[in-house]
Amino acid sequence: MLTRELLLFRVRDGKLRPSFVKRGDAGLLALAGELIAEVEAGRGRTRDEVEETLGLRAGAHTRPKVARGLAKLLVDRMLFDEPSEGISEARAAAFREAARVLRALPGDATVEAYESRLAEALPRPLPELREALYADLPGNRRLLDWEAVAPADLLDRYNLSLAQGPLFDARRLTLRARAPELLRVRKVLRWLKFCRLVAEVRRDGDDWVLEVEGPGAMLSLQKKYGLQLASFLSVVPVLERWQLTAAIESPRRRVTLVLSHEDPLVSPHGSALGHIPPEVATLAQGFDDADWELDLLPLPRNTGATGLCVPDLTFRHKQTRREVALELFHAWHAGPLARRLEELRSRPDEGLLLGVDRALAKDTGERAALEAHPQVVLFHGFPSAKRLRARLSP
Repeated sequence: MLTRELLLFRVRDGKLRPSFVKRGDAGLLALAGELIAEVEAGRGRTRDEVEETLGLRAGAHTRPKVARGLAKLLVDRMLFDEPSEGISEARAAAFREAARVLRALPGDATVEAYESRLAEALPRPLPELREALYADLPGNRRLLDWEAVAPADLLDRYNLSLAQGPLFDARRLTLRARAPELLRVRKVLRWLKFCRLVAEVRRDGDDWVLEVEGPGAMLSLQKKYGLQLASFLSVVPVLERWQLTAAIESPRRRVTLVLSHEDPLVSPHGSALGHIPPEVATLAQGFDDADWELDLLPLPRNTGATGLCVPDLTFRHKQTRREVALELFHAWHAGPLARRLEELRSRPDEGLLLGVDRALAKDTGERAALEAHPQVVLFHGFPSAKRLRARLSP
Protein backbone atom coordinates (compact mmCIF):
# COMPACT_ATOMS: atom_id res chain seq x y z
CA MET A 1 0.00 0.00 0.00
CA LEU A 2 1.20 3.55 -0.69
CA THR A 3 2.45 5.72 2.15
CA ARG A 4 0.91 9.13 2.63
CA GLU A 5 3.72 11.02 0.88
CA LEU A 6 3.30 8.90 -2.27
CA LEU A 7 -0.41 9.64 -2.73
CA LEU A 8 -1.40 11.82 -5.66
CA PHE A 9 -4.80 13.51 -5.74
CA ARG A 10 -6.56 16.77 -6.43
CA VAL A 11 -9.22 18.61 -4.44
CA ARG A 12 -11.90 20.71 -6.08
CA ASP A 13 -15.14 22.03 -4.61
CA GLY A 14 -14.60 19.94 -1.49
CA LYS A 15 -14.22 16.68 -3.43
CA LEU A 16 -11.04 14.62 -3.34
CA ARG A 17 -10.19 12.71 -6.50
CA PRO A 18 -7.15 10.42 -6.82
CA SER A 19 -4.88 11.17 -9.80
CA PHE A 20 -5.33 7.83 -11.51
CA VAL A 21 -2.96 6.69 -14.24
CA LYS A 22 -4.02 5.16 -17.54
CA ARG A 23 -3.66 1.39 -17.70
CA GLY A 24 -2.51 1.64 -21.30
CA ASP A 25 0.09 4.39 -20.76
CA ALA A 26 3.03 3.14 -22.83
CA GLY A 27 5.64 5.01 -20.78
CA LEU A 28 4.37 3.69 -17.44
CA LEU A 29 3.99 0.16 -18.80
CA ALA A 30 7.63 0.30 -19.91
CA LEU A 31 8.69 1.62 -16.50
CA ALA A 32 6.70 -1.08 -14.73
CA GLY A 33 8.39 -3.71 -16.88
CA GLU A 34 11.84 -2.30 -16.03
CA LEU A 35 11.09 -2.25 -12.29
CA ILE A 36 9.79 -5.81 -12.42
CA ALA A 37 12.96 -6.90 -14.23
CA GLU A 38 15.06 -5.30 -11.48
CA VAL A 39 13.14 -7.27 -8.86
CA GLU A 40 13.65 -10.52 -10.75
CA ALA A 41 17.37 -9.79 -11.00
CA GLY A 42 17.51 -8.94 -7.31
CA ARG A 43 16.95 -12.43 -5.93
CA GLY A 44 19.65 -13.17 -3.37
CA ARG A 45 20.50 -9.49 -2.85
CA THR A 46 19.83 -7.59 0.37
CA ARG A 47 16.72 -5.49 0.84
CA ASP A 48 18.81 -2.30 0.96
CA GLU A 49 20.42 -3.18 -2.36
CA VAL A 50 17.12 -3.98 -4.05
CA GLU A 51 15.43 -0.83 -2.75
CA GLU A 52 18.39 1.33 -3.77
CA THR A 53 18.27 -0.07 -7.31
CA LEU A 54 14.52 0.54 -7.58
CA GLY A 55 14.92 4.01 -6.09
CA LEU A 56 17.56 5.02 -8.63
CA ARG A 57 15.41 3.75 -11.48
CA ALA A 58 12.32 5.56 -10.14
CA GLY A 59 14.19 8.82 -9.48
CA ALA A 60 15.37 9.00 -13.07
CA HIS A 61 11.82 8.79 -14.47
CA THR A 62 9.95 11.84 -15.73
CA ARG A 63 7.18 11.13 -13.18
CA PRO A 64 9.29 10.22 -10.13
CA LYS A 65 6.45 10.19 -7.60
CA VAL A 66 4.43 7.72 -9.65
CA ALA A 67 7.58 5.66 -10.21
CA ARG A 68 8.37 5.58 -6.48
CA GLY A 69 4.81 4.46 -5.82
CA LEU A 70 5.18 1.56 -8.25
CA ALA A 71 8.48 0.61 -6.60
CA LYS A 72 6.85 0.69 -3.16
CA LEU A 73 4.11 -1.69 -4.30
CA LEU A 74 6.72 -4.09 -5.64
CA VAL A 75 8.63 -4.04 -2.35
CA ASP A 76 5.39 -4.91 -0.55
CA ARG A 77 5.20 -8.09 -2.66
CA MET A 78 8.69 -9.30 -1.74
CA LEU A 79 9.63 -12.15 0.59
CA PHE A 80 12.92 -11.78 2.45
CA ASP A 81 14.76 -14.38 4.47
CA GLU A 82 14.46 -14.54 8.25
CA PRO A 83 17.59 -14.12 10.40
CA SER A 84 19.06 -17.20 12.01
CA GLU A 85 18.55 -17.68 15.71
CA GLY A 86 21.26 -16.39 17.99
CA ILE A 87 22.56 -13.58 15.74
CA SER A 88 22.30 -10.90 18.42
CA GLU A 89 24.02 -13.15 20.96
CA ALA A 90 26.81 -13.98 18.47
CA ARG A 91 27.24 -10.27 17.73
CA ALA A 92 27.58 -9.45 21.42
CA ALA A 93 30.12 -12.25 21.88
CA ALA A 94 32.15 -11.00 18.89
CA PHE A 95 32.19 -7.47 20.31
CA ARG A 96 33.36 -8.74 23.70
CA GLU A 97 36.16 -10.75 22.10
CA ALA A 98 37.16 -7.79 19.92
CA ALA A 99 37.34 -5.56 23.01
CA ARG A 100 39.45 -8.14 24.86
CA VAL A 101 41.91 -8.40 21.97
CA LEU A 102 42.16 -4.62 21.73
CA ARG A 103 42.90 -4.22 25.43
CA ALA A 104 45.73 -6.79 25.20
CA LEU A 105 47.53 -4.86 22.43
CA PRO A 106 50.14 -2.17 23.12
CA GLY A 107 49.08 1.41 22.60
CA ASP A 108 51.12 1.81 19.38
CA ALA A 109 49.68 -1.32 17.69
CA THR A 110 48.58 -0.91 14.06
CA VAL A 111 45.17 -1.74 12.62
CA GLU A 112 46.78 -4.59 10.71
CA ALA A 113 48.17 -6.07 13.92
CA TYR A 114 44.77 -5.74 15.60
CA GLU A 115 42.99 -7.52 12.73
CA SER A 116 45.62 -10.27 12.69
CA ARG A 117 45.14 -10.98 16.41
CA LEU A 118 41.37 -10.72 15.98
CA ALA A 119 41.36 -13.27 13.16
CA GLU A 120 43.22 -15.69 15.43
CA ALA A 121 40.78 -15.18 18.30
CA LEU A 122 37.49 -15.43 16.41
CA PRO A 123 35.98 -18.73 15.20
CA ARG A 124 35.13 -17.45 11.69
CA PRO A 125 37.10 -15.53 9.02
CA LEU A 126 36.79 -11.77 9.43
CA PRO A 127 35.14 -11.08 6.01
CA GLU A 128 32.51 -13.73 6.70
CA LEU A 129 31.95 -12.44 10.23
CA ARG A 130 31.56 -8.83 9.07
CA GLU A 131 28.93 -9.87 6.53
CA ALA A 132 26.94 -11.83 9.12
CA LEU A 133 27.34 -9.37 11.98
CA TYR A 134 24.14 -7.41 11.25
CA ALA A 135 22.28 -9.96 9.13
CA ASP A 136 19.23 -9.59 11.39
CA LEU A 137 18.63 -5.97 10.39
CA PRO A 138 15.76 -5.54 7.88
CA GLY A 139 17.99 -3.93 5.27
CA ASN A 140 20.41 -6.86 5.30
CA ARG A 141 17.86 -9.60 4.74
CA ARG A 142 18.06 -11.22 1.33
CA LEU A 143 15.33 -11.43 -1.28
CA LEU A 144 14.08 -14.99 -1.56
CA ASP A 145 10.99 -14.61 -3.73
CA TRP A 146 8.20 -12.23 -4.62
CA GLU A 147 4.56 -12.32 -5.73
CA ALA A 148 4.96 -11.78 -9.44
CA VAL A 149 2.72 -9.30 -11.26
CA ALA A 150 2.42 -8.18 -14.88
CA PRO A 151 3.13 -4.50 -15.77
CA ALA A 152 -0.54 -3.69 -16.52
CA ASP A 153 -1.66 -5.37 -13.28
CA LEU A 154 0.91 -3.31 -11.35
CA LEU A 155 -0.70 -0.15 -12.73
CA ASP A 156 -4.08 -1.50 -11.57
CA ARG A 157 -2.67 -2.03 -8.06
CA TYR A 158 -1.29 1.50 -8.14
CA ASN A 159 -4.67 3.02 -8.99
CA LEU A 160 -6.33 0.98 -6.26
CA SER A 161 -3.73 2.10 -3.71
CA LEU A 162 -4.33 5.75 -4.65
CA ALA A 163 -8.00 5.25 -3.76
CA GLN A 164 -7.25 3.29 -0.57
CA GLY A 165 -4.83 5.82 0.95
CA PRO A 166 -7.33 8.55 1.95
CA LEU A 167 -9.51 6.01 3.78
CA PHE A 168 -7.13 6.06 6.75
CA ASP A 169 -8.63 9.48 7.59
CA ALA A 170 -12.23 8.55 6.77
CA ARG A 171 -14.97 9.13 9.32
CA ARG A 172 -17.69 7.39 7.35
CA LEU A 173 -17.95 5.50 4.08
CA THR A 174 -21.11 5.09 2.03
CA LEU A 175 -21.34 2.60 -0.83
CA ARG A 176 -24.31 2.45 -3.19
CA ALA A 177 -24.57 -0.59 -5.46
CA ARG A 178 -26.95 0.21 -8.29
CA ALA A 179 -29.36 -2.64 -9.09
CA PRO A 180 -26.65 -5.27 -8.58
CA GLU A 181 -26.87 -9.02 -9.03
CA LEU A 182 -27.55 -10.65 -5.66
CA LEU A 183 -24.51 -12.91 -6.06
CA ARG A 184 -22.22 -9.90 -6.38
CA VAL A 185 -23.81 -8.26 -3.34
CA ARG A 186 -23.37 -11.42 -1.33
CA LYS A 187 -19.70 -11.63 -2.27
CA VAL A 188 -19.10 -8.00 -1.29
CA LEU A 189 -20.87 -8.53 2.04
CA ARG A 190 -18.76 -11.63 2.71
CA TRP A 191 -15.63 -9.57 2.12
CA LEU A 192 -17.01 -6.95 4.51
CA LYS A 193 -17.15 -9.60 7.23
CA PHE A 194 -13.73 -10.95 6.23
CA CYS A 195 -12.38 -7.45 6.94
CA ARG A 196 -14.17 -7.53 10.35
CA LEU A 197 -16.30 -4.52 9.48
CA VAL A 198 -19.89 -3.84 10.46
CA ALA A 199 -22.11 -1.87 8.10
CA GLU A 200 -25.58 -0.41 8.20
CA VAL A 201 -27.20 -2.09 5.20
CA ARG A 202 -30.48 -1.09 3.60
CA ARG A 203 -32.38 -1.49 0.37
CA ASP A 204 -33.32 1.61 -1.62
CA GLY A 205 -35.50 0.40 -4.45
CA ASP A 206 -33.28 -1.86 -6.55
CA ASP A 207 -30.14 -0.41 -4.99
CA TRP A 208 -28.19 -1.64 -1.96
CA VAL A 209 -26.65 0.95 0.38
CA LEU A 210 -23.89 0.20 2.89
CA GLU A 211 -22.65 2.71 5.47
CA VAL A 212 -19.46 1.92 7.41
CA GLU A 213 -17.83 3.95 10.16
CA GLY A 214 -14.29 4.94 9.24
CA PRO A 215 -11.06 4.88 11.29
CA GLY A 216 -11.27 8.63 11.86
CA ALA A 217 -14.19 7.91 14.20
CA MET A 218 -12.04 5.67 16.44
CA LEU A 219 -8.58 7.20 16.77
CA SER A 220 -7.22 4.56 19.16
CA LEU A 221 -7.54 1.87 16.45
CA GLN A 222 -7.06 4.10 13.41
CA LYS A 223 -4.17 2.30 11.71
CA LYS A 224 -5.57 -1.23 12.09
CA TYR A 225 -9.10 -0.23 11.14
CA GLY A 226 -7.83 1.85 8.24
CA LEU A 227 -6.10 -1.20 6.79
CA GLN A 228 -9.33 -3.17 7.04
CA LEU A 229 -11.36 -0.45 5.37
CA ALA A 230 -8.78 -0.18 2.58
CA SER A 231 -8.90 -3.95 2.15
CA PHE A 232 -12.69 -3.75 1.80
CA LEU A 233 -12.37 -1.16 -0.96
CA SER A 234 -10.32 -3.66 -2.96
CA VAL A 235 -13.42 -5.80 -3.56
CA VAL A 236 -15.91 -3.02 -4.35
CA PRO A 237 -15.09 -2.92 -8.10
CA VAL A 238 -16.64 -6.39 -8.55
CA LEU A 239 -19.95 -4.52 -8.51
CA GLU A 240 -20.83 -3.51 -12.05
CA ARG A 241 -22.40 -0.12 -11.18
CA TRP A 242 -21.54 1.60 -7.91
CA GLN A 243 -20.71 4.88 -6.23
CA LEU A 244 -18.68 5.39 -3.06
CA THR A 245 -18.26 8.50 -0.93
CA ALA A 246 -16.18 8.90 2.21
CA ALA A 247 -15.95 11.84 4.58
CA ILE A 248 -12.21 12.52 4.99
CA GLU A 249 -11.01 14.56 7.96
CA SER A 250 -7.35 15.43 8.43
CA PRO A 251 -5.62 18.22 10.36
CA ARG A 252 -5.42 20.21 7.13
CA ARG A 253 -8.82 19.76 5.49
CA ARG A 254 -12.26 18.18 5.42
CA VAL A 255 -13.17 16.76 2.04
CA THR A 256 -15.23 13.99 0.47
CA LEU A 257 -13.56 11.17 -1.42
CA VAL A 258 -15.70 10.31 -4.46
CA LEU A 259 -15.26 7.09 -6.43
CA SER A 260 -17.43 5.14 -8.87
CA HIS A 261 -17.47 2.33 -11.41
CA GLU A 262 -16.34 4.87 -14.01
CA ASP A 263 -12.91 5.09 -12.36
CA PRO A 264 -10.10 2.73 -13.52
CA LEU A 265 -10.35 0.51 -10.44
CA VAL A 266 -9.91 -3.24 -10.81
CA SER A 267 -10.43 -5.70 -7.96
CA PRO A 268 -7.63 -8.24 -7.44
CA HIS A 269 -10.20 -10.58 -5.88
CA GLY A 270 -12.52 -11.09 -8.81
CA SER A 271 -12.26 -14.88 -8.85
CA ALA A 272 -11.80 -15.56 -5.14
CA LEU A 273 -14.50 -13.86 -3.15
CA GLY A 274 -15.71 -16.61 -0.82
CA HIS A 275 -13.28 -15.61 1.93
CA ILE A 276 -14.18 -16.69 5.45
CA PRO A 277 -12.57 -14.97 8.47
CA PRO A 278 -10.02 -17.39 9.98
CA GLU A 279 -11.71 -17.45 13.39
CA VAL A 280 -15.03 -18.40 11.76
CA ALA A 281 -13.32 -21.16 9.81
CA THR A 282 -11.73 -22.43 13.05
CA LEU A 283 -15.12 -22.52 14.77
CA ALA A 284 -16.62 -24.43 11.84
CA GLN A 285 -13.86 -27.04 11.99
CA GLY A 286 -14.42 -27.63 15.70
CA PHE A 287 -18.22 -27.39 15.72
CA ASP A 288 -19.70 -30.87 15.93
CA ASP A 289 -23.28 -30.85 17.14
CA ALA A 290 -25.98 -33.47 16.75
CA ASP A 291 -28.77 -30.89 16.40
CA TRP A 292 -27.25 -27.85 14.68
CA GLU A 293 -25.33 -27.23 11.47
CA LEU A 294 -23.45 -24.14 10.28
CA ASP A 295 -23.99 -21.93 7.24
CA LEU A 296 -20.84 -19.86 6.66
CA LEU A 297 -22.37 -17.78 3.86
CA PRO A 298 -25.61 -16.41 5.33
CA LEU A 299 -27.80 -13.91 3.54
CA PRO A 300 -28.42 -10.40 4.99
CA ARG A 301 -31.04 -10.32 7.74
CA ASN A 302 -33.72 -7.70 8.44
CA THR A 303 -33.17 -5.67 11.61
CA GLY A 304 -35.14 -2.79 13.08
CA ALA A 305 -37.73 -1.05 10.96
CA THR A 306 -35.86 -0.84 7.66
CA GLY A 307 -32.30 -2.03 8.27
CA LEU A 308 -30.34 -5.13 7.32
CA CYS A 309 -27.46 -6.80 9.10
CA VAL A 310 -24.82 -9.13 7.70
CA PRO A 311 -24.36 -12.12 10.04
CA ASP A 312 -20.96 -13.77 10.27
CA LEU A 313 -22.58 -17.20 10.26
CA THR A 314 -25.93 -18.89 10.82
CA PHE A 315 -26.82 -21.93 12.93
CA ARG A 316 -29.57 -24.08 11.40
CA HIS A 317 -31.43 -26.76 13.36
CA LYS A 318 -31.25 -30.01 11.43
CA GLN A 319 -34.84 -31.11 12.14
CA THR A 320 -36.90 -27.94 12.51
CA ARG A 321 -34.73 -25.85 10.09
CA ARG A 322 -34.94 -22.99 12.57
CA GLU A 323 -32.12 -20.48 12.03
CA VAL A 324 -30.14 -18.44 14.56
CA ALA A 325 -27.72 -15.89 13.10
CA LEU A 326 -24.52 -14.70 14.82
CA GLU A 327 -23.17 -11.19 14.23
CA LEU A 328 -19.76 -10.31 15.67
CA PHE A 329 -18.80 -6.93 17.15
CA HIS A 330 -15.09 -6.30 17.63
CA ALA A 331 -13.32 -3.61 19.65
CA TRP A 332 -13.89 -0.93 16.97
CA HIS A 333 -17.65 -1.59 16.67
CA ALA A 334 -18.97 0.42 19.65
CA GLY A 335 -21.33 2.55 17.53
CA PRO A 336 -22.80 -0.32 15.48
CA LEU A 337 -23.24 -2.40 18.66
CA ALA A 338 -25.21 0.37 20.37
CA ARG A 339 -27.47 0.70 17.33
CA ARG A 340 -28.01 -3.05 17.08
CA LEU A 341 -28.94 -3.32 20.77
CA GLU A 342 -31.41 -0.47 20.35
CA GLU A 343 -32.95 -2.22 17.34
CA LEU A 344 -33.39 -5.39 19.40
CA ARG A 345 -35.09 -3.39 22.14
CA SER A 346 -37.52 -1.79 19.69
CA ARG A 347 -38.01 -4.89 17.52
CA PRO A 348 -37.02 -8.12 19.29
CA ASP A 349 -35.45 -10.82 17.13
CA GLU A 350 -34.89 -14.12 18.90
CA GLY A 351 -33.12 -15.47 15.84
CA LEU A 352 -30.13 -13.13 16.20
CA LEU A 353 -27.17 -13.57 18.57
CA LEU A 354 -24.58 -10.84 19.13
CA GLY A 355 -21.00 -11.87 19.77
CA VAL A 356 -19.39 -8.94 21.62
CA ASP A 357 -15.66 -8.47 22.21
CA ARG A 358 -14.97 -7.89 25.91
CA ALA A 359 -13.02 -4.76 24.93
CA LEU A 360 -16.44 -3.13 24.37
CA ALA A 361 -17.50 -3.91 27.95
CA LYS A 362 -14.80 -2.18 29.98
CA ASP A 363 -17.26 -0.39 32.25
CA THR A 364 -18.60 -2.60 35.05
CA GLY A 365 -22.19 -1.60 34.43
CA GLU A 366 -21.94 -2.19 30.68
CA ARG A 367 -20.33 -5.58 31.24
CA ALA A 368 -23.05 -6.65 33.66
CA ALA A 369 -25.79 -5.54 31.26
CA LEU A 370 -24.22 -7.41 28.35
CA GLU A 371 -23.61 -10.57 30.38
CA ALA A 372 -27.27 -10.56 31.42
CA HIS A 373 -28.57 -10.02 27.88
CA PRO A 374 -30.04 -13.31 26.59
CA GLN A 375 -28.80 -12.69 23.05
CA VAL A 376 -25.26 -11.55 23.82
CA VAL A 377 -22.18 -13.77 23.99
CA LEU A 378 -19.08 -12.00 25.32
CA PHE A 379 -15.77 -13.19 23.91
CA HIS A 380 -12.07 -12.48 23.79
CA GLY A 381 -10.66 -13.36 20.39
CA PHE A 382 -13.69 -15.39 19.28
CA PRO A 383 -16.74 -16.96 20.99
CA SER A 384 -16.17 -20.57 21.98
CA ALA A 385 -18.33 -23.33 20.50
CA LYS A 386 -19.37 -24.31 24.03
CA ARG A 387 -20.72 -20.85 24.88
CA LEU A 388 -22.52 -20.59 21.56
CA ARG A 389 -24.23 -23.96 22.04
CA ALA A 390 -25.48 -22.75 25.42
CA ARG A 391 -27.35 -19.92 23.65
CA LEU A 392 -28.99 -22.20 21.11
CA SER A 393 -32.29 -23.91 21.75
CA PRO A 394 -34.45 -26.00 19.40
